Amino acid sequence: MSRPDRRLVALVALVASLTLAVTSVGVVAAADPPGLRTRDARPAWDTPTEAATDRYIIEFAAGTGRTAREQVARAEGLAIIRPIRGSATPLFVATGTNVNLARMRGQSAVVSVTRSLKSERLVEPTDPGWTLGYMWGLDNTGQTIWGRTGVSNVDIDAQAAWARTTGSPDVVVAVIDDGVDFSHPDLAAQAWTNPGEILNGIDDDGNGYVDDINGWDFCHDDNTVHDFDDDYHGTHVAGTIAASLDGQGIVGVAPTVRIMALKFLGDDPNCGYDDQAIAAINYAKSFGIRISNNSWGRRGGTAFQNAPLYNAIRDSGMLFVAAAGNDGINNDTNSAPAFPASFDLANILSVGAVNNRGRLPGFSNYGKTSVDVFAPGVDIISALPADSEYPVGWGWLSGTSMAAPHVTGIAALIGSVQPSLLSSSGIATMKSRVMSSGKKLVDVSGKSVTDAIPSAPRAIDFVAPTAHPPASHAFVNKSRLTKTVKVRVGWPAATDDLSGVASYAVHHSVNGGAWKKITGSTTGRTLDRSLSIGTKYRYRVRATDRAANTSTWADGPQIVPRRYQEGHKKITFSGGWKRVAVSGASGGRTRYATKAGAWAKYTFTGRALAVVSPKSSGRGKVKVYIDGVHVKTVDTYRAKAQSKVLVYTKAWAQPGTHTVKLVVVGTKGHPRFDLDALLVLK
Repeated sequence: MSRPDRRLVALVALVASLTLAVTSVGVVAAADPPGLRTRDARPAWDTPTEAATDRYIIEFAAGTGRTAREQVARAEGLAIIRPIRGSATPLFVATGTNVNLARMRGQSAVVSVTRSLKSERLVEPTDPGWTLGYMWGLDNTGQTIWGRTGVSNVDIDAQAAWARTTGSPDVVVAVIDDGVDFSHPDLAAQAWTNPGEILNGIDDDGNGYVDDINGWDFCHDDNTVHDFDDDYHGTHVAGTIAASLDGQGIVGVAPTVRIMALKFLGDDPNCGYDDQAIAAINYAKSFGIRISNNSWGRRGGTAFQNAPLYNAIRDSGMLFVAAAGNDGINNDTNSAPAFPASFDLANILSVGAVNNRGRLPGFSNYGKTSVDVFAPGVDIISALPADSEYPVGWGWLSGTSMAAPHVTGIAALIGSVQPSLLSSSGIATMKSRVMSSGKKLVDVSGKSVTDAIPSAPRAIDFVAPTAHPPASHAFVNKSRLTKTVKVRVGWPAATDDLSGVASYAVHHSVNGGAWKKITGSTTGRTLDRSLSIGTKYRYRVRATDRAANTSTWADGPQIVPRRYQEGHKKITFSGGWKRVAVSGASGGRTRYATKAGAWAKYTFTGRALAVVSPKSSGRGKVKVYIDGVHVKTVDTYRAKAQSKVLVYTKAWAQPGTHTVKLVVVGTKGHPRFDLDALLVLK
């Protein structure tokens, strides 16, 4: 029997680190682990030919009785096995050989007849030489995994999401797979329990399944959702989704949600048929399950798009998270893409795999329109059941099978935070949240709809940030006064509870008029604006976080730039200042002094100040005092002359009354200092 690689080790270091109290997943160091063996290589998909199965799904016309159904089937060499329970239309499973499908489809009693094709678990074989590593898919710090050094932040940021939620036990995820071993210590507390059923040999809830306590086995038609020595894949998948945060083993993306185990795959050749998958989907639907993980599939052309399976997924009311396939093909263009991941259905979320460097492994399918996101899918550690050779433990698998449950876990966290999305109308929003939360991956550009790996904290962040109003307004030093003056508007960093602030939008109002957009998105927290003297301005800011939540607008105060020419009556001078006509001056004149100690003084009320002066090779230094304190010595020397320069600027958080005093230094060889104007921001 084919089995995965196993490394049975004491996960002491790993176990000790997996609590919410720590900030990173701990390192596991181990010698060569015992019990290492290799899963036999086999194709990831069955060959997509109609000869691959003698099993059929027949949809009969409404009102066709049992006798008529059997007669039609028998005439074509088919024997009806059973109905597919829970279907909206009358679907039946039948078997037979040498069936003339075209002739049967022409029968008036038959709406459709299709082959019930087989699907495979989407897992890649692993190499036996690897050594124990980390849960990099949840928290990648650049650690080395089986010899490959990772790239920091190529992960789903699970720990950051746990600050908000580890999932709700009211959220149930259907794992449609090869079974789940709920005796595993990481999954024992995660099993969904049918509230209408007790273990008594009776179908208590009348749904057609006797003692379906934790789900159902649709291959063997019994309630044993784990068969010893038959399954492992679904247990590994379930561990990635929801393994307990309990101080042992590993931890899932959503460690507090529940798992409904729906088995239809397995090593048994009687497993894996479409009709069994449909029955599993219908079962989950009957309990109102809104999220399912589907790490399985097959390849086929459009002729193999099984209508009953397509319809069951479409009508399921679930977010159907599907592995994109392990053939290394473009699902957009290949003549035999992966199904069900490539079904053109709005409720399917197709997931490809990346490694711990954010790169596409050779096995992962991709597609700009058919694959929605990528997720960690190489060297993933999770739970494995006991078998005849090994006790219960943990091991590493690779494949899009391992990528899909990372995304399913994020969806479960979303549903935990926003239970209103756990409805047939809410799954579109849930899917959108997963896709819009992504962190772009350069190395997979053009390979999926989003070219990104989802981020759990961004996906579950429904709380808008808090923006703060513009609080700083300052003239831009060394700019020049023209018909306008340059003012720098700044605002404090917005606060956000989870995903962090991504950008700001800024509007302004002129002279009390309507708000108008300056920018819709900037990551900076200042903007330089050219303002007209004497005009009234207001600015407001809105923040958007990385989950696309937007804050309310935060309005700043009104500001007015004022200009006071050198001849203004409230500017006082001492020390032999002279007033001269200067064509380049803002008012056509400047006032200058050359004697050391000559001063000019002005008292004003405002929130910002600027000293306007010309610069040239004949001009020198001036000392600036604010409220009696020397704050700076400004040099107005410049080899090439320049007029109307803001040679000194000062701003305060709040408007106030201040005094500026300019004292000429009397620089040797070029002592002259000219005052053109003073600018005040009221």
